[in-house]
Amino acid sequence: MLTHEQARGENMPTVYLKSGEVVEVPIEELADYLYENEDKIQLQKLKSRRGPIRSKVAAENNPAA
Repeated sequence: MLTHEQARGENMPTVYLKSGEVVEVPIEELADYLYENEDKIQLQKLKSRRGPIRSKVAAENNPAA
């Protein structure tokens, strides 16, 4: 397990801890790390990257939609 600064440049999953620490874990060790540190990991909700879906009716009635 490496801290974020130590692993910079390598492509590894990033884990955010409740303590504020950011840790990057090799993919081979990720499942074990997540299981062992379940109570220390900060859960994050990501915003949707897609906008609202426009209905076909709205597009027909309002060309600017």
